[in-house]
Amino acid sequence: MDYSQMLEQLRSGELDKFVVTSKEFSDFYVVWRDYPYQNAIRGTAERGGIITYTAKDDEAS
Repeated sequence: MDYSQMLEQLRSGELDKFVVTSKEFSDFYVVWRDYPYQNAIRGTAERGGIITYTAKDDEAS
């Protein structure tokens, strides 16, 4: 998966959300730690090590 592209699509509104499983997280984190717009993305952890990423709502910030 191209996590960098997915993060950009999420931030721009092309994607509503994407899901990262615990098995994928280490690959995702390599991209996430260097992503310059982390403050524009929200990750919500669920049971089983699943994280759903969405764009933050600007009005709620």
